[in-house]
Amino acid sequence: MTKYLLIGVAVLVGIFAWYYKDSQNRLKLLMENNAKLEVANETNQKTINTMQEDTKKFTELNNNLQKDLQEAESYTDDLRKKLNNHNLTQLSKQNPSAIEKRINDATKKLFEDIEKDTSTK
Repeated sequence: MTKYLLIGVAVLVGIFAWYYKDSQNRLKLLMENNAKLEVANETNQKTINTMQEDTKKFTELNNNLQKDLQEAESYTDDLRKKLNNHNLTQLSKQNPSAIEKRINDATKKLFEDIEKDTSTK
């Protein structure tokens, strides 16, 4: 009977040792996975913050572009009104050199403005 009791205790100790090692391995694996998840969470949070900052910047830039577009459209409307109020054919027949100079000067200024707006610095 003592023999069976010793065998039973040895089996129980073996099972406990296996359970302890298995639990420790699982805890180690879970801690490693938790660390990986924390790093991934930090990376995701940084990405979200960057995207939110970029969204704010893009919104501001878009608003600036929209404002510039409205100003350009207003300027275009003013030019159309001015051109509709003048008979350029008649004016150029009356004083061709003055009209030519005005057109050349305005064209030059327009090209300079376009160059300034599209050049990178």
